Amino acid sequence: MAAKKRGRGYTGRILLVDLTSRKVENHVLPDDLYQKYLMGSGLGARLLMDLGDHRVDPFHPRNPLVIVPGFFTGTTIPGGTRTSFVSKSPLTGIWGEATVGGTWGAEFRCTGYDALVIRGAATRPVYLWINDDHVEIRSARSIWGMDTYDAHDLLLAKTDPKAKVAAIGQAGENLVRIAAVMVEGRHARAAGRTGMGAVMGAKKLKAIVVRGSRGVPAYNPGGVMGWALQKTNEVPAKFGMFTVYGTSGSIEVHEERGGLPIKNFQDGHWTAGAARISGKTIHQKYAVKSSSCSGCPIHCWQHVTLEDSNGVRVNVGHNPEYETLGSFGAMLLNDDLPSVIRANELCNRYGLDTISTGNSIAFAIEAFERGLISERDTGGVNLAWGNGEAILAMVEQVAFRKHLGDLLADGSLAAARKIGGDAEKLTVTVKGLEFPMHDPRAFWSMSVNYAAGARGACHLEGLPFIVETGVPMPEFGYNAKLSPRVTEGKALLAARMHNLMAVYNGLGMCKFYARAFSPTPLTEALNQLTGWRWSWEDLMQAGDRIFTLKRLYNTRLGVTREDDQMPHRILTMQKRGADMPNIPPEAFQKMMDEYYEIRGWTADGHPTAETLSALDLSERKEVVFA
Repeated sequence: MAAKKRGRGYTGRILLVDLTSRKVENHVLPDDLYQKYLMGSGLGARLLMDLGDHRVDPFHPRNPLVIVPGFFTGTTIPGGTRTSFVSKSPLTGIWGEATVGGTWGAEFRCTGYDALVIRGAATRPVYLWINDDHVEIRSARSIWGMDTYDAHDLLLAKTDPKAKVAAIGQAGENLVRIAAVMVEGRHARAAGRTGMGAVMGAKKLKAIVVRGSRGVPAYNPGGVMGWALQKTNEVPAKFGMFTVYGTSGSIEVHEERGGLPIKNFQDGHWTAGAARISGKTIHQKYAVKSSSCSGCPIHCWQHVTLEDSNGVRVNVGHNPEYETLGSFGAMLLNDDLPSVIRANELCNRYGLDTISTGNSIAFAIEAFERGLISERDTGGVNLAWGNGEAILAMVEQVAFRKHLGDLLADGSLAAARKIGGDAEKLTVTVKGLEFPMHDPRAFWSMSVNYAAGARGACHLEGLPFIVETGVPMPEFGYNAKLSPRVTEGKALLAARMHNLMAVYNGLGMCKFYARAFSPTPLTEALNQLTGWRWSWEDLMQAGDRIFTLKRLYNTRLGVTREDDQMPHRILTMQKRGADMPNIPPEAFQKMMDEYYEIRGWTADGHPTAETLSALDLSERKEVVFA
């Protein structure tokens, strides 16, 4: 009897769906693509480069949506929960990427596919139903116009109660360029950034429903299980309060450090306000049940309740995470926690990125305050700092493209350019993507992280600030805190962490776990899963290759050093009431010079021929189907 063939951590199978022709195809990818790009957004970048047309508008049918779970997604490896949605971004016009946790990605991998590529566009609303090898394009006319909670429930009734749903809400249907893809109804995990929900909307694709009966094929199943059990027992002790409050528990810490953006990045302190909307307050007053993504021992999020119009407490879904508390709380001087929770619920229902939405409303309030817009623009809404009712009204305006919301739906930078005057100076973006809730004036490495990031201002692109606060990365020589507001060594730190977080994307690892897993343990797990014999240096080279490939996609679209800049406010404004200066422009440019040299990029930001050769990258296509 022949020996059973060992698994290798992937099947090699990808699913191509053309919504225009309604054609469904299965293809097999060569093994070397996985070793070069891993999975997640690494493989996703290669597929987008080779199967898409970067020259077309993001809403054009020839712009594909590529969905790829990570290597660890669907396994027992703790933190291996993430799935990448990639496409040309409707918000920025360049590389677009959003990752999401939950259990959708694990279920998709159980269908036996490694990736899903969606091309074309339907003439009428549809959804995909993927049940192992059975794939259907079904009508979504009865659910088009529904929010993601209601659509989720109806789709389960139409398919399988145990299926997993990724859906868009009204924002994606209305081509709001900051629209998210929401996963699993009230569990409300979001592929939030860069407008992937609008790409689905342009394709008239309401949802992707998956159900699988297989598992991820491991080379050494016992080795993977043993590694996973050991780490599952070790990991919770490294996360402290996060196991109780999740990321929302960190808002007071970020406020004290100066990293919490306040009043559209103008103010330095908001101590009492941060306490009133903190994770601890949420836990004490509104939380009813802790939960987690697939197989994660941290249980970092909670279901929360609010009173309905009859005074009855009802479950409104996922609690606001730190980023949402910052964007709908501190950024707007809004310390009314129920309104922050409600804004989070509305964004989840309508399918909106809470970071970009909160940023855009903060910009609008300041523009209103300065007389650049008026109630004639807002439909009679009095935009004022801390006005919870006005904030909720603006969320609805954005989702349905009403009044001022029609401008903000294209992002704060596009809105500012249409408003004119000094409006653009009030925006805080890189490459058109709104800043997350980590002010780089607190940790200067974050300015390089944002500026050089493939999708723009994204803290998850590199997370260098966690190393500055003392999270060890012994492979890189970091074992103690770093001075946060100096230039020395920050470009190298940003480059190393960019590569590591590219690895995290390729493996499908939640970046929360960067506090626990440096390159060595990640390599150990990957080798058990695949049978490879990699060193941690091999893994980091893959990260370098993935990051550089995304840069190649952007340089095709004309991105240069002129785009790798900090916004006016960060380089020229000192935060009010805080002993924290702006980042001197010459200091920022010095760090960027060093970063480009470390990367092997030209002074204008293009990877050199030598760099591409060293990484085995070129402009030629590597994914070609007959």
